[in-house]
Amino acid sequence: MRLPRGPSTREGAYIQIVRVLVTVSPLMYREAIALSLRQRHPDFEVRIAPPEAAKEEVKGFGPHLLVHNDTDGLDRSVLESVPCRVEVCYSDSMDAKISADGRLEEFGDISTDDLLRAADEVAARVRRA
Repeated sequence: MRLPRGPSTREGAYIQIVRVLVTVSPLMYREAIALSLRQRHPDFEVRIAPPEAAKEEVKGFGPHLLVHNDTDGLDRSVLESVPCRVEVCYSDSMDAKISADGRLEEFGDISTDDLLRAADEVAARVRRA
């Protein structure tokens, strides 16, 4: 499947727009994460949605990166349809797991910088594709 491309600043060239979906709870966390992502990457398309809407948003929006919590009840098939995922482990402190390209990396008490580095990697992968 070819992803939609947006115009670049160079005439005749195109870049892919990175899509990010943030579904963590509470709303304040979603908003803070989305704001951090938009500040670092104003060219990203960042959406927020409550966890109960995550399945439909993943299907309709097709994010490259999903930031969600481990208690949201998303089916494995939905999760596996997203190339990169940051799963915040509410059930076990605030640790997180980042899944990308079949790799899993675990973070104790994940920071915003860790999350933004993951987003940077996603952007690099998407733009190479």
